[in-house]
Amino acid sequence: MVIAMFIKANFHKFTVALLSLAIVIVCIMLLIFSKECADGVFSGIEMCINVLIPSLFPFMAVSSFTVKSGISDFLGKPFGKIMKSVFGLSPCFAPILLLSVTGGYPIGAKSCNELYKNGNAGTEECKRASMFMVCAGPGFLVSFIGMSIYNDKKIGIIMLCSQILSVLITGIANRIINRGKIFVTAKGSNKIRLSLTKSLVEAVYDASKGMFSICSFVIAFSAVAGIISTVLDDGFVKIAVLSIFEVCTGVKTASSELPVWAVAFVAGFGGICVHFQIFSVLGNLKINKLIFFCYRIIQGILTALFTYIGMLIFYDTKSVFSVGTVSGSSVYGGTAFSGIALTALMICFLFLLKNYRNN
Repeated sequence: MVIAMFIKANFHKFTVALLSLAIVIVCIMLLIFSKECADGVFSGIEMCINVLIPSLFPFMAVSSFTVKSGISDFLGKPFGKIMKSVFGLSPCFAPILLLSVTGGYPIGAKSCNELYKNGNAGTEECKRASMFMVCAGPGFLVSFIGMSIYNDKKIGIIMLCSQILSVLITGIANRIINRGKIFVTAKGSNKIRLSLTKSLVEAVYDASKGMFSICSFVIAFSAVAGIISTVLDDGFVKIAVLSIFEVCTGVKTASSELPVWAVAFVAGFGGICVHFQIFSVLGNLKINKLIFFCYRIIQGILTALFTYIGMLIFYDTKSVFSVGTVSGSSVYGGTAFSGIALTALMICFLFLLKNYRNN
């Protein structure tokens, strides 16, 4: 009893001291491994320019435009009964579900936040949807993992189908878990409708802000991943730490030592870097992070299971347990020019349209 009271009274001081110690250790590591940190930053920037911006920015803009213009309500009407009975969600989530499995990790969360901000759906409903609408997307699974790592598009397609199945199953499970709960759906009078022109401007502006936030996380985590790769010896511990930490580095490292289904788990889990990106784009939608983490583990397990089954169906038993190597010349998809062009576009909108939005 006395010990418990002592811990409770000094918990804040202990936390501050622990964080201070962690910051000091990080600073020392940055000084000792400055070159590795710089290489990690460069790798993160390269990933953002060549992969993330070309693949995510268009989908983020489209998802935002779909909600702001009211198109999400129109497209969702034909699937209203399916969304309500299968997932327990409003019809407007139908196009959002499609965008989440085709656009990439943070697109579903970003779209849920847009629905919430524009009054298309209630708070709890958007929180529920953001728990399972998380998918790597074809750009990462097919192009990056399938073609660049394994030089086999079929493996990427198997992983994509496996992850889509895991999203649907976790969505149905989410519906069953919350069956007895009542969620208030936003009333039509609260919905914000913008003209097509203003919707486009707002969509590009929001997508630009979102991309800068995502790229910042990727660069920061890539810097730390560069240090981790140097400090830890090759082996399972290194693979596990990098896989939990950052998904791109994780899948590249895991593919050289572990079978395909294990790489599928890493992609399904997403990594803490992706989790932070999702928390960032969710904005004022505050979800339970522990439950979200559990969802990611479950989705990773389901993705690995379905990938294992898919490999058994389309490949021989030996291929199921085979490992791959990363092709250094084609690790990053897309072109640098397209990434730089989109980066310049985002900068223009961030600086030139800020006053326009406030007015």
